[in-house]
Amino acid sequence: MGKDKKMGYGWRIFLIILFSLTCSLLPVAHNLSCNLSFAQEQKQQQESMEEERLSIIKSDIQREVAHNEKLKKEIEEAQKNIDENTKERLLKVSKIYEARPAEEAARRLEKLDENTAVDIISMLKPRAAGGILAQMDSDKAASISKKIITKGKK
Repeated sequence: MGKDKKMGYGWRIFLIILFSLTCSLLPVAHNLSCNLSFAQEQKQQQESMEEERLSIIKSDIQREVAHNEKLKKEIEEAQKNIDENTKERLLKVSKIYEARPAEEAARRLEKLDENTAVDIISMLKPRAAGGILAQMDSDKAASISKKIITKGKK
């Protein structure tokens, strides 16, 4: 029985030590649990803040895209108006050249830059354009004719 007492005494000491260790580790375990919980809360807050930041950025980008699309439409409309006005003025000028004698119209068109001459001749009736080109210097008439052809391909 002496052996059993020693064994029982050893178990008591073991249980006391185990209990002491358990009691001393409980605050550590509690702190770890609290720290994990705190870290998770911080992570959730950071994720929430990041989502909010991204939402604001997305909203700003959408607003900018809408603004740029509006500007694009305004620019396209303005360009369309400019093109229409230019075409109207070009038609008036071409009618003036068409009303002149072919020799006089040819002399005046030869003095213009070729792109302007091409635009004007392109607006003329074919018979009037042919008469004017026939009165021009042959090299100038050939160059203008080539530009008229390439302008039509664009």
